[in-house]
Amino acid sequence: MTTTIVHPSIENLQQFSDSFDIEKLLQSEGILPWLLANGWNYDNESCLIANIIDESTSIDEVWESDEFDFNALTDELKEKLNQIFEHFYL
Repeated sequence: MTTTIVHPSIENLQQFSDSFDIEKLLQSEGILPWLLANGWNYDNESCLIANIIDESTSIDEVWESDEFDFNALTDELKEKLNQIFEHFYL
């Protein structure tokens, strides 16, 4: 299985520029930059979700995580995550 890391452009992250160092974030490995570029808040929950996705080997493994109840998310957030999963797992 191949995981493709998709780094968002600086333009996509401008709205978050007061919250963190964009240049440093764009150099990071994993899914957190993708989450932030797609409207997720920069908080402990998004960091936890990013870690679960980065450490999982399949979409099913993410949804079934004991660390976070993905099924408790709103349908809108679940749909966003599904779109992100397609980039990382398909």
